[in-house]
Amino acid sequence: MTVHIPPAGAALIVMSVLVTYFVYKWSRQPHMGPAGPGDLVGAITAGAAVFAVLYALLGTSVSAESTGEAGPAERAPAVSNTTAPTPAHSAN
Repeated sequence: MTVHIPPAGAALIVMSVLVTYFVYKWSRQPHMGPAGPGDLVGAITAGAAVFAVLYALLGTSVSAESTGEAGPAERAPAVSNTTAPTPAHSAN
């Protein structure tokens, strides 16, 4: 099964991944000697925040489009209630 990702959604994912990468790379301590590990949690949090803000601002471009396929057929009721019941005649 193929899942279609709209272009706006793909752009949101790419932007959040780039922000995550650059925050992680920037969070390494710039001192002499070997570089220390970056702040992975902070980078993931920044990427998630960017994704959330852009998603809130841009929204989604997902729309309900007709694919031309027929949906499930509706079943007719077993008993028709279109006429009112007739009163029984009383024998006097």
